[in-house]
Amino acid sequence: MRRLFLIGIAVCAIAATRMYAQIRTPYLVQTTHEDEWIQLSVDKVVYFEHDTVRLTIRRTDSNATALITPVLPIEGVTLKADGRRMFTAVLPEGVTPGAYAVNLRVLDRQGRRFWYKTDCIVTIEEHQNIARVDSFARIVPVMGGPEKRSAVALERGVIQNLEVQFDRDSIRQGMGPQFLIIRTTVIPRDGASSHVLERRVVTFRSHGDESKDRLAFLQYKSAYSKFAMLTQEETDHVRLPVDSLPDWALLIVQIEPDYSIKIGPTDRSNVITKYFRVRGPKYEIGFLIGIPKVLYDSHADDPIEYGNTSAMVRLFYVNEFTGNRFPVNAGVGTFGVNSPIDIGAGRGGVAFSVLLDLAELIRVLNLGFTNKVNIGLELTQLFSIERKRRFLIDTQVSLSL
Repeated sequence: MRRLFLIGIAVCAIAATRMYAQIRTPYLVQTTHEDEWIQLSVDKVVYFEHDTVRLTIRRTDSNATALITPVLPIEGVTLKADGRRMFTAVLPEGVTPGAYAVNLRVLDRQGRRFWYKTDCIVTIEEHQNIARVDSFARIVPVMGGPEKRSAVALERGVIQNLEVQFDRDSIRQGMGPQFLIIRTTVIPRDGASSHVLERRVVTFRSHGDESKDRLAFLQYKSAYSKFAMLTQEETDHVRLPVDSLPDWALLIVQIEPDYSIKIGPTDRSNVITKYFRVRGPKYEIGFLIGIPKVLYDSHADDPIEYGNTSAMVRLFYVNEFTGNRFPVNAGVGTFGVNSPIDIGAGRGGVAFSVLLDLAELIRVLNLGFTNKVNIGLELTQLFSIERKRRFLIDTQVSLSL
C-alpha cells in the first residue's frame, strides 16, 4: 500500500511539473525587433547523465536576422544546432545534479551583443540505484557481532561513541544518493521492554570538488527534508542514536536503505545488522521469591511443616563477554514458609542454599527464555526453630524481583 501511495505521488508530481512547464512557457522580448518573441522548451522534465538534451527555439518573426545561440551553463556541455530550431547536447558522466537555467547569447545585425537568462530550466538528477549497504557502510571502532550470541561486550562509554562511517568512494559511479535508515534497538537483559530509535541520513559518491558536493547535498536535503534533519558532515559519518543503556543490555544496530523515498523493490537482505552488549558488573545481587518442593530431607525423622514459599537474596557471577549469569548461584534467606517472613516453631526456617538454575542454562543457549523466571535443583542447609538443622534437596520455581 505504501509503495502504491509513493508511486501515486511521483506520478502526480510529474504531471504537475508538466502542467507547470506548459503554463510558464518562457518567452523573451528580442530588443532588435520589438515585436518578436522567442519561445524555448525542452523535451524532458528530468534528465540523467548521458541523456541528450533537445532544446527547441521558436521565433515569431521569421525574417529576423539576429543570431541566437543558447548556452547551457554546465562545464563541458555545448548546445549544437540540429536544424534551424533544434539544439542538442549530451550530458557527460558525473554531471552535478541540479536545475540549470538556459541562457541566450544574441548578436544582432549591428554587431551588438546581448545576454539573457531565461526561465527555461534543465533539471538533472542522478540515477537512484540502491547500492549494497555493506559495500560502503561500516560501524567503528568496533563492527559488532553478526548474531545475538556473538554480541560484542563493550563498556558503556565505547558504545556511546560508536558511529557509522561511509566509504563514499566505494559507491559506484552512477548509483546516485543512498538514503539510509540507521535503527538502534536497546533490549534490557530482563527483556521487559525495548527502545527503538531511528536516524535517517543520506550519503553519495564524492564529486571530488567541495562546491559540487555542497550543491549535491543541498539538492538531496531538499528532497529528504520531510523525512529527516540532515547535516553535510553526516554524509561521511553519523553517531549512532542510542538512549538509556542498562547494564548488560543488548544493542542491535541495523543499517538499511530507506524505501520510503526509494521507489523500487524492497530487498530485505540488503541490510547490516550488528549486535553489541553493554558491559556491567561481574557480580550481581538479586532477590528471588520461589516455590520449593522438598525431594529429600536428611532428618525426616524430625518432621517439619514446610510452607510453599522461599525468599532469598542471591549472588550471581556474570560472564564478562556474554552477560549471562553463571547457572550456579548461592543464596541466603527463608525457606519452606507460608510467607517470606513466616518462620515459627516446626515451620520452615532460615537457609543457605546453592541453586543449579536450569533456566539460566537455557538462556546461555540464547533460546529466548525470560530472565524473570528461574527453575532449578537446589541444595539447602536449613536452620529451623526447635528442630534439628538439616540438609535438603528440592526443586524450585522462582521469580526474580
